[in-house]
Formats: sequence, C-alpha cells, structure tokens
Amino acid sequence: MATRFDVREDPHAPTVAARFRRALLRACSRAGRAALVIGVAVACTACGGERTYTAEPIAARIVDADTGAPVEGVNVVAAWQAKGGLEGGNIMGYVTVMEDVTNANGEFSFPGWGPKKWRNGAIRDGAPLLILFKPGYDVRFLWETKYGVEFAPSDMSSSWDGKVIPLKKFAGSLDTYDQYLSGLRTFLDTLLLEGGCAWKELPRFLAAIDRQHKVLLAARTFAGLASLESMESRADKSCGHLKAYVLEHGR
Repeated sequence: MATRFDVREDPHAPTVAARFRRALLRACSRAGRAALVIGVAVACTACGGERTYTAEPIAARIVDADTGAPVEGVNVVAAWQAKGGLEGGNIMGYVTVMEDVTNANGEFSFPGWGPKKWRNGAIRDGAPLLILFKPGYDVRFLWETKYGVEFAPSDMSSSWDGKVIPLKKFAGSLDTYDQYLSGLRTFLDTLLLEGGCAWKELPRFLAAIDRQHKVLLAARTFAGLASLESMESRADKSCGHLKAYVLEHGR
C-alpha cells in the first residue's frame, strides 16, 4: 500500500510567496513612513517658526477700461494670506487685511505696516491679493506674481503700487453677474472661517457685499453672495457681532 503524504502547508513555515508579501509590506511601510516624514518636513518649513513681516505702502488709481475716466466708489481690499498644511497651499489665516474705497479721482491707498510676527503658516505667492469690487463692473483679483510659488520675503511690496488699473463694466444679465461673483464667495468663506477677527477690518466691503445680496434677491436671482446675517452665523463669535459692527462702521 502506497504511503500517503500530507502536502498541506505547515502554518508555522511560511511559503516563499508569503515571505515575499511580508517583505513587500515592510518595504512599503518604510517608504510610507519616509514619505510622511518628508511631507511633514516640507509642511513645517511653512509653520515651524515665527516669521516677521513688514509691507510697504500701496497707492494706485482705478479707471474705466473703455473711457479712461476715474471710477469712484470701488471697494478695494488688500489681503496678505498665510498658507501652510501638508501641501503648503491651505489658507491658515490672514496676517493683515485692509480696505479702502476709491475717491472721485479713482484713487485708493493702503499704509505700510509692520513689523508683525506670525506663526501659523507663512506668506507665500500672491501677497498681497488686491480685490476690486463695484456693482456693475467686473470683479478683479490682482495677485502678486513676483514671488512665484516661493515664500514672500520679510519686507514686501506690491507691483500695483503707482499703477493705473483698468476696470471693465460688466456686460450681461444679473444671473450671469451672480455667477461671476463666485470668487468673492470663496474669499468670504476663508475670511470668516480662517481669519479670526480679520473681518473687523473690512466693514465697508462687507456692507457692499450685503447691498449686492439684496439687489440680487430683489431681482429673484440666486443670491450667492452672503447677507450680513449669513456672515455673522459663520464668523468667530469671540470677535463680537458682525452685523451690528458692519452697520455701525460700514457706511
């Protein structure tokens, strides 16, 4: 009678394939840990230490793109955003925000500021961001591009200082205009959610947003811009009541 051999695997003696799978998992685990360490190291270059910033004054003039005439009543915001996170592009807060409204000559200006210390992320490309908003005109976002994607220097300036900036009238329906305001909605979201009390520096701008919200609502257009009530519901409550503050200071 032939001898019967049991060919089942010994559970305590792993096969070559099993040993290979375990080795591969260990290698992948080591690679994953290395990638995580590298990612954290990159992120920490933007958040690890305290930075000190100053900014030079900005003064410019806004004119109608078609006629060249000065445009009065343009709400202008200057925002120095701090960015960070694993990919380095998440908005971590606002180092400084300022606002102005153009005069009869279309002029606006922002004073220099600093030195100001900041720890939560770092100012990178696009600082300062200038936002130009006047109902009936295109919304313009003027990003600073001279730093590329690198960190901004400790002493900053704006390429728009001393320039004449054309602003084009919006040609289209209110429905289209509302869609065109999406960039403002994104800015407001980050300002209210990540900016702490930074909204208190922009009462006239927020009042203008609220007025445009009412215009779109009255025209039965989707009012994608936030009302003061909506802004207040998202703003940092420790900074006070947004609606009351804007009504008092946003004239």
